[in-house]
Amino acid sequence: MLSEKNLFHSLALRTVVAIASLAGLSACEDAPTPPKAASSTPVTLYEVQHSDETIAKFPGQVEAAEYSNLSFRIGGKLQELKVKAGEEVKENQLIARLDDRDAKAQLATAQSQFDVSSAMFERMEASVEKGAVSRSTFDEAKANYLAAKASLTNAQDQLSYTELRAPFAGLIASVPVENYQVIVPQQTIAELHMPGAIDVTFQLPEQKMRMIDRSRARENRTSEMAWVTFSGMPEKRYAAMYKDHESTTRQGELSYEVTITLPEPDDINVLAGMSATVLLDMSKLIESDAKLWLVPFGAVVTDNAKPEKAIVWRFRPNSDNAKKGTVEAVEVMITRGISNGLLVEGPLNDDDRIVAAGAHLVKEGQVVTEWTKEGGL
Repeated sequence: MLSEKNLFHSLALRTVVAIASLAGLSACEDAPTPPKAASSTPVTLYEVQHSDETIAKFPGQVEAAEYSNLSFRIGGKLQELKVKAGEEVKENQLIARLDDRDAKAQLATAQSQFDVSSAMFERMEASVEKGAVSRSTFDEAKANYLAAKASLTNAQDQLSYTELRAPFAGLIASVPVENYQVIVPQQTIAELHMPGAIDVTFQLPEQKMRMIDRSRARENRTSEMAWVTFSGMPEKRYAAMYKDHESTTRQGELSYEVTITLPEPDDINVLAGMSATVLLDMSKLIESDAKLWLVPFGAVVTDNAKPEKAIVWRFRPNSDNAKKGTVEAVEVMITRGISNGLLVEGPLNDDDRIVAAGAHLVKEGQVVTEWTKEGGL
């Protein structure tokens, strides 16, 4: 058996070991964990390319450069309709005639009244000089004569209004009425187009319209800044010039109508209402000569904070590792898409690399690593 002294030393030793063990465990639990390395997102990078292409493409519609909606100044029954759509007419050629029986009757009555008042006025004029009639009687006869003369002129005009003639030589584009139809004043009887030139209208988006410099557009009005192609001959381009553009948007649209003009083609039949394709040289309209950059389709994303803004992620490499770095947002404006990507404008540089694949997975300042395809089978 152990003595009381030895037993005391044994218990004391066990207590010290237990305390030391607990202290060790506590020290292990309180020790800080080493920081984890920042995660890096693999991305595919693309070096932006400068593009000299400034031609934008828009769908358009053909309109007559000069045209007239022919109509009668009075209403009545359409007695003769002398033209049809697609027919060429000469200047002053008869287009249509109204039933003129009432007009002729009114003219006959006016002519008779004029003859009587004219004869009375001539007699009164001779008599007043001799003092045979009073001055007031002469003045009354003169007033009747002038009124009858005005009625006769009006009746002659009314009869002339029953005929509708071409104000210039041209092509009848449409005839929206039928013979023997009762029409009202100013109702279109035929649409007459003047040959020699055509207009093409198209819609220009708001973001591009803001860039147009009016003075620059006027300076280049007589130069070739646009070309038009038609469905019948899509491989042939017809040079056109800027004419004008609307200053307000159409209801429910965020675009403005622009009109260009060109000589009427002599090798293809082009009529108003036909479709066309407009190729517009924006460099002759916009205020600045901003560079266009070709980027992949997947490189352009929207900013979560500003969904209406388009951005690309520019890669900023580390000083010690060119394949690893961070990204920053660069706001761009999409001008149009082409077969191998998007043409954008923005503060990019020739040596910039942007995130081409995985752009939707990163955010401002995020650490990324350039992903390269490994070799192998």
